[in-house]
Amino acid sequence: MDKEKITEEITEEVADKKGFIAWVKEHNTQLLLTGISVTTILATALGLKKKDAITELWNTLKKQIEKGALYSSKWFEKANLEELETARRLVQQDYNNPNLDLDYRNYCWNLLNRFNNAIEKIKWAGKEYGYPVHSSNGWHLPSDD
Repeated sequence: MDKEKITEEITEEVADKKGFIAWVKEHNTQLLLTGISVTTILATALGLKKKDAITELWNTLKKQIEKGALYSSKWFEKANLEELETARRLVQQDYNNPNLDLDYRNYCWNLLNRFNNAIEKIKWAGKEYGYPVHSSNGWHLPSDD
């Protein structure tokens, strides 16, 4: 008799599981729409609650996208002189550190050249390139000091 009760309970559980699976398969579009709706409502509620933080994050990301990734060609074009000199100083320190990997130091050397070109481009903007005019700067120059 105990075996009969156990088999009845097992068959009822199996029937319940099959019934639930069939119900889910039958109503999968409604369940999908419900899940999307609940997620949207929660995201909207959290978005309204944290609106200022999201706006600040969005503006920061927008500025970073406009400026470009660090040390990219776009970044070198958009950076001002102070940013370039500060970043160059940090790269120079890494380049001079003998404990760092040689490949990384070679990368720093290449970056230093890019920094120098960008800084010179800003400093010389609107000026004509002036050659040294004193005779102490070369034997071939006139000495009208």
